[in-house]
Amino acid sequence: MKIFYTLLLAFIILSISLNIGEAMESNKTSRIRANSIDSTNVKKVNQKKEIGIGPIKKLKLGSLDEKLVNEGKSIFNDKCSACHSLDVEVEGPALRAITKKLRPEYIMNYLLNTTEMQKKNSQLKELIKKYNGESMPDLELKEPQARALLEYFRSAAK
Repeated sequence: MKIFYTLLLAFIILSISLNIGEAMESNKTSRIRANSIDSTNVKKVNQKKEIGIGPIKKLKLGSLDEKLVNEGKSIFNDKCSACHSLDVEVEGPALRAITKKLRPEYIMNYLLNTTEMQKKNSQLKELIKKYNGESMPDLELKEPQARALLEYFRSAAK
């Protein structure tokens, strides 16, 4: 259960700057809703300047590293997919476009410093409210794991 809440909180925070449109109830289940993101409605809150709170101050990204992408996909499936998918809201927001909305440093810092960022970041606090007060649990990731998840998100955004 701890892993579930950790994943939920981490990806909710990652999706802070996304303004998710009204969700349509799925015919199959009321827990999964179609995620409609209108780029004209995305909140403009310095998401491209914000790096979050944590150890990552600057991150230089090159071309995609397929080994990291595969590692990140495995981590996502193991730790994140209970609450998140790439394209639809489940217990937390869809994450395909997260790297287009948030700086890589912010994503990494959120994954590595989930609890503190949720306590101190007003945007994350609002996002947690949106998801019925459920915060993402600390996944207790190490930097290489967070980097692999970031690479997987980068690959998914293409």
